[in-house]
Amino acid sequence: MPSLSLHPETYTWTPVRQWRSEGQGLDAEAPLVLTVTSSLTRFIERRYGMRLELKLHDQFVDRMRPREAELLGAAAGEACLRRTVSLLHRKSVMFDAESILPLAGLPTDLMEELEAGRQPLGNLLLERGMSLARSDLSIGCRKAEHGESLWARQSVLRSESGTRALVIEFFHPEIWRRIERAERRY
Repeated sequence: MPSLSLHPETYTWTPVRQWRSEGQGLDAEAPLVLTVTSSLTRFIERRYGMRLELKLHDQFVDRMRPREAELLGAAAGEACLRRTVSLLHRKSVMFDAESILPLAGLPTDLMEELEAGRQPLGNLLLERGMSLARSDLSIGCRKAEHGESLWARQSVLRSESGTRALVIEFFHPEIWRRIERAERRY
């Protein structure tokens, strides 16, 4: 399983339009990562030179919870594909992610690609020639037991083909340390 518990309900969420990074104890690069609207993994790889590897933890057919369904414009209880992954840099987890995709309208070949577990969802959709729109981007924060702030973000990905997904990314503190080191090198 992912190394951070994936519980979005334990975070305080702020829409990105209202979120301010000042006074949050973040370094200068963290707001760029938290607010990027393109593929997060591609952004991190290109900007910081951090090649990320995907580790698939679980993927199964489930029912959408009311909050998820509301964000996806679906009905609570509707069938969905639930996928949990971690993205690693040099064997250390940088962030965990959960994706919820409504099964209605999900292309069979995309389902097969997802099941193969080789690529992050955003990259997979982009490689299939789909342009992505990210909406409802919110930034979340909660305190860990040792007082450190844990950051997350959630958004809805939509492709022009109609595929949509709720994506929630939970950042490990190590990502900020590695980004800071990468920035010092450049």
